[in-house]
Amino acid sequence: MKIDEIYQRFSVPQNLAEHMFRVFGVVSVVGANWTGESLDWNLLKKLALLHDLGNIVKFNLTGDELQLKETQKMMIDKYGADDHEATGKMVKELGFDDESVDTIQSKSFGNSVAISESSNYLLKILYYADMRVLPNGIGTLDDRLSDVRNRMPKYTSRPDFEDLIGASRDIETQIQKSVSISLPSVNNETIVPFISEASTYDIN
Repeated sequence: MKIDEIYQRFSVPQNLAEHMFRVFGVVSVVGANWTGESLDWNLLKKLALLHDLGNIVKFNLTGDELQLKETQKMMIDKYGADDHEATGKMVKELGFDDESVDTIQSKSFGNSVAISESSNYLLKILYYADMRVLPNGIGTLDDRLSDVRNRMPKYTSRPDFEDLIGASRDIETQIQKSVSISLPSVNNETIVPFISEASTYDIN
């Protein structure tokens, strides 16, 4: 099944699809320049295209988005109101195993210290690629960390917030050791050659 068919099946809005396409693009750039241990890049690209599949259940929709509200209610009724749980159920429904679901559900900013200490490079790269995507496109890691600092009080109020910041930078350093290009140089133009394959990527 192609990813565009999956997005249609789960009523993924265009802006959410574009976010996952960009994460796919960053993963693809890292993969194309990877010099480290052998990794399952096909699986990682699939996870990049599915990692926020259930996010529609948490959208704050306005009154003029009636059709999307109806779709959201349908998704909540079927998969629940928690976006992480909804995504996990959807990904399992597509035939992925518990390990793949766990990788997706473990890649949050609040888990960055554990990710930095992990030996799981699929998780590290998925987390990092997601951290490089801002609402208006690809930014540097520092851009995204500033965005977290300014917009996400659920993290900034945590006593370990600076540890989370430091761990995110450590993850970039860890990945950089096995990539032949400068990671901060990855931008909107860098991912263009890979984005065209995203919508028709085969998930089976």
